[in-house]
Amino acid sequence: MGKYLNAELYKVCRRVYLFAFLVVVLGGITAMLMMLKANAGPGATAESVLWVLPLVLSVGLYLVVVISDMVFSDQYKYNTLKNEVSYGLPRFRIYFGKLIATAIMCVVLCTVILAYYFLLSVALFPQEGTLPEMMKMLGQMLLQALPLWLGGLGLYLALLFLVRGSTAATVIYVLVVGVSDSMLKLLGMLMPTLAEAVEKLLSILLQTNFATAGVIDLPHAWLVGMAWLGVATLAGALVFQKREIN
Repeated sequence: MGKYLNAELYKVCRRVYLFAFLVVVLGGITAMLMMLKANAGPGATAESVLWVLPLVLSVGLYLVVVISDMVFSDQYKYNTLKNEVSYGLPRFRIYFGKLIATAIMCVVLCTVILAYYFLLSVALFPQEGTLPEMMKMLGQMLLQALPLWLGGLGLYLALLFLVRGSTAATVIYVLVVGVSDSMLKLLGMLMPTLAEAVEKLLSILLQTNFATAGVIDLPHAWLVGMAWLGVATLAGALVFQKREIN
């Protein structure tokens, strides 16, 4: 597993895709904060700018799509997945190697992006004296977001292995992660008798757990995220084990 994992990480780190993505994201953050600095009044502080982060943590559920594609990209187009299976590599090693490689890349890239936003915010804006409390709160919210991101990662990677083509996998993923909670909320509004059942279903959806910024519920977030990761990975790995690769 170690050699395969190293090979996957080496392949990703050699891709222009990775660095182009980072340049675009970090450049966008720089432009946004510079514009905010130029147009904000004297009351703008580093703490107020950092408060944006909890409001956009759910973006990580879609960031895993980009990062997973960096690892899995063109596996079907160039038959590299079929070649790995034909070469005799155990399918569980292939599956978990790509899963772990993607998880590592997600953690590294998210750390770089969030650290850059934090450092640039502190450098550009004055502090009002509550930065330590803000850092503690952000740390708790990131610890809560991590398992939910990993749950989304497990689901999307399973879809990549089971659905031929990243476009179809992405559409299904967005429907499950981004649309299902809205549809359930609408159902609850239209049929009040189902409100309790809808509330229970919403509590296990990934997107819903980002709905209230500032609310910390680590046990529930880790339970939901790890459940999605575990079930999706188990299903994906077992089906991939039996699936014929064309």
